[in-house]
This record gives sequence, C-alpha cells and structure tokens, in this order.
Amino acid sequence: MRHLSLKVYVADWCPGCEEAREMARMMSALFPNLQVQIIDIDEPATEIPASVFAIPTYLLNGELLWLGNPRREEAIARIHSLLETGERGTT
Repeated sequence: MRHLSLKVYVADWCPGCEEAREMARMMSALFPNLQVQIIDIDEPATEIPASVFAIPTYLLNGELLWLGNPRREEAIARIHSLLETGERGTT
C-alpha cells in the first residue's frame, strides 16, 4: 500500500466547500495512509497552484484528481484503488 497526499482547496465563501471539508475529514479517517490537507485559498500567504482555478479542487500528489465534489462512493472507491494499485492521481 502506498502513501498519497490529498490537498483539498476551499474557501469560506464557496457553497460546496463545507462538503469538501467533510469529504477531506472522512478520507483522512478512512485511509490512514492518505495524508490529507485542507487548504483555505483566502488565508494569507497561501500558494495556489495553477491547476486550482475553481474550488473546491482536489489534488492528489500535486495532480488534479477532482474539480468540484465527487460522489462519496466514487471518492472512496477511487482513493482505495489508488492506494492499493500505486497508480498516479490523474483521471
């Protein structure tokens, strides 16, 4: 099983971002080998990669995984598969 890094980019003014925060917390609880960070783009000095042009955005090991919130079942299955197979994070 490999270790992956999931960064979830959010903002307080974003209507879908509370769901993204909940998704990130759920992923962290379900997958101990997944390093999860919630990044608020409105925080001072936050570096925002070019691939984050809308929010919420999910980056896995620095690569776009989801733009917007995926269905929870889809997200769980995808992360599980990536952790087990060692695939890259791109879709």
